[in-house]
Amino acid sequence: MEPRHERDFGFFVWAIPGFLWVFGFYSGVTIGMPILALGVGVFAYLYLRGPAWPADLGLIAGLGLGSLSFAGIAISSGGDYPVSPWLEIGLGLVCVSAEELVDELVLRIE
Repeated sequence: MEPRHERDFGFFVWAIPGFLWVFGFYSGVTIGMPILALGVGVFAYLYLRGPAWPADLGLIAGLGLGSLSFAGIAISSGGDYPVSPWLEIGLGLVCVSAEELVDELVLRIE
């Protein structure tokens, strides 16, 4: 009998409100407020009923993905906006959350 593989997408589910927070905050008063409110609603739902630790490290990754999306927008704008801060913050947040998730999963295996 083969071992059953359980897939846990909780990390990626928690990344959604993080991305919505960053995108809503930096989009400002145009389209940002409804997106920010949606992010708060998704966070509240996940906080009450969503997957728990270590999946909620995805929230930090979502913040990083939001910053990386703005780095992509800055790159595609033809150099009108600085790319480096968005890129550094985004990569840093994604790497920190992924590293912590891997550490936690390795501790579970041992």
